[in-house]
Amino acid sequence: MRTITGLKVAIVAGALALLLPGAASAQQAVRIGLGAPTLSFLPIWSARALDTFKPEGLTATVVALPGGDPSALAALDAGDIELAAVGPDAMLRAVAKGQPFEIVYSLMSKVTLQLVVSPALLERTGVKASDPLEKRISAMKGTLVGATALAGAQEIAARWLVGKGGLDPKNDLKVAQVGSPTAIQAALETKRIDAFLLSPPEGYLAEKAGTGVVLVSLGDDFPLLANQPYLVLVAKKPISPATADLITRTAKALQQASAAVTSKPDETADAIQKQFFPKADPQAVSAAVKSMRNGVAQGGKIDVQSMQNALTFAKEVGTNFGKEFDAKASEDDLWTNRFVGAAKAK
Repeated sequence: MRTITGLKVAIVAGALALLLPGAASAQQAVRIGLGAPTLSFLPIWSARALDTFKPEGLTATVVALPGGDPSALAALDAGDIELAAVGPDAMLRAVAKGQPFEIVYSLMSKVTLQLVVSPALLERTGVKASDPLEKRISAMKGTLVGATALAGAQEIAARWLVGKGGLDPKNDLKVAQVGSPTAIQAALETKRIDAFLLSPPEGYLAEKAGTGVVLVSLGDDFPLLANQPYLVLVAKKPISPATADLITRTAKALQQASAAVTSKPDETADAIQKQFFPKADPQAVSAAVKSMRNGVAQGGKIDVQSMQNALTFAKEVGTNFGKEFDAKASEDDLWTNRFVGAAKAK
């Protein structure tokens, strides 16, 4: 069973290399804290692999911080980094408590989770991947879903999904804490679980190994999840003119990389794989990039509808931020296209 491993090591090692004396001294550094070292932060991986920061006069220092999104936001608040790459939920909770944060770029504009089920489950239920969505979801009744943690994003999404299929989210699904994606893949292979929800390339890897089938791609099968800021770049307010310029140049680098992802996915995936995941299956990285490329096609732009979709989804899964947010009223306060627009105009 092969999966992408060593992401954190790769990021930290790259960051340390950039901090060594004499490293790109002529370039201005932009420090980005990563909430989780996953390939779903696709614009950051591609921008580093293609070195689109360099033409903007930037050297990107990217570090995956232990403790996830809260640690990245804490580092941003302390001034240790200029930007935090996180999920919007953690940011919204922080803002509800009075933290002065603003979303300045949508790194992934769709939910990337995929429901992967065992062939045995499909045989038992008679469900096929080509069936209508509601019938596919019906196969989840009574299943055991493996997750990295209980009550985390995967369990929340799984219970939301079964509810959309007319099942009882509480009683028609069981969830077991398994651990890392590698452990989850092994559990599916040995039939200790029936299914899992993870982002690419895990679905591809399961299908290639013959141990699983992608049954539902949440960001492709649900319009609500196909257009929302799922992973975002956050800055701390107030944003000075110098920081605004840094953010604009960072956004330009990310836009250039995202354009390469959409127009040349194979070449971009090859660059990412060779630089960051040399031991990973090149086809797995390529498949992941292709499956997520429509999530970066808007070049970081957020609009009222996409922001509202994110707030609606959060409410549907029972997320309580401690404060009500209005997508339209919060424009240029909670979120902004100021830097995305300025970068596109460059």
